[in-house]
Amino acid sequence: MSDRGQRIARFAQACAIAAVSMLASLGAADAQTPFRPVAVVNDSAITGYDLGQRARILQALGFPSDDAQRLRERALDMLIEDRLKVRAARSAGIVADETTAEAGIAELSARASVTPEVFRSTMASAGVSPMALDDMATAEILWRQVVRARFLSRAEPSEAEIDAALGLGVDGADQEFQVQEIGLPFGDEGRSEAATLQLAEDLRAAIQNGVSFESMARQYSRSPSAAQGGNVGWVEGARLPPELRRTLAAMEVGEVSAPQLVPGGYSLVRLNGLRAKTVTAASDPEARQRARLQLVGETTGRLAEGLLQELRRDALIEIR
Repeated sequence: MSDRGQRIARFAQACAIAAVSMLASLGAADAQTPFRPVAVVNDSAITGYDLGQRARILQALGFPSDDAQRLRERALDMLIEDRLKVRAARSAGIVADETTAEAGIAELSARASVTPEVFRSTMASAGVSPMALDDMATAEILWRQVVRARFLSRAEPSEAEIDAALGLGVDGADQEFQVQEIGLPFGDEGRSEAATLQLAEDLRAAIQNGVSFESMARQYSRSPSAAQGGNVGWVEGARLPPELRRTLAAMEVGEVSAPQLVPGGYSLVRLNGLRAKTVTAASDPEARQRARLQLVGETTGRLAEGLLQELRRDALIEIR
C-alpha cells in the first residue's frame, strides 16, 4: 500500500474508533437530552447534540479521549468560540456563501493528508453530520476573513523586521530553540490575572517535582500545541519576543521557565534543545517573502487571539 493509502486507512480507522467510543466519552445527560441547551452564547444556543457532534470531530482528529470531562470541555470551548467568530463576522458584514464551507473542508482534509471526499466520508463513518462539519469549517473561514479585514494592514512587517526574521543584525538570532509550552489565557474558567499567574507558578512547581510537562500541557494549556503535550518544535530566536529569547538563551536544556507574561495570559516554556541557525542571505527574494508571510501570520495570530479573548469578555455566556 502507498504512503498516501496508509494515511487514508489510518485516518478512517481513527474515525471508526471515535464513533464506537463517543457515547461513553460524553456522559449520560448529553446523550439522553440531545437538544437541551448546554450553553447560550449571547442569543445563540449550543445543544447537547452540537456538543456531541463536536466531540466526535475532535476524537476523529486525534484529541485524547481517555478523559471524557476534558474532551467535553474542549468541545464546548470550541463551540463557544465558533459562535463568537460567526457573530463577529456578521457584525463586520461578512457572510458565508455556498463556497465557504467547502473551502474550510478543503483545508481540514489537507491537514489530514486526504481528499475532501475521503475526509467527509470518514467523518460520516464516525457519526459526524455534514451540517456539524460544515458549521465548524465555515466558522474558521469567516473568522479568517474577520482577522484579515481588521489586522492585515497592521501586520505588514518593515524591511528591518524582515532582516531581523532572517537573523541579520539581531543579537541572539543565530540560535534556534526546541521548546514546549503551556499557554494559560486570562479569564479561562473564570480565573483572574492573579489566579492565572498563581496557576502557572503551581504548574511549574509540580513539573519541577516530577510531574510530566506533557500531561500538564494536555490538561491545562489552551495553546494549539496542547494536544501534542505542548510540543512546539524548533523556533528561530529571531522570531521570538526579545524578552522570551533572552530567557531561553539563559536557560539550561530541560529547564522550565518562570511564568512568562504574553499577550492575553501567561506561558510556561521548557527548553528541550539549542542549536546554531544557518543565516539566510538578505538578498534572497524567496527567503524574504517566506519571512514576510511568517511575520504576517504570527502578528495576525496574536491580534486574532487578543480579539477572541475580548469577544469572550464582552459576551453573555451561560453554561447550563
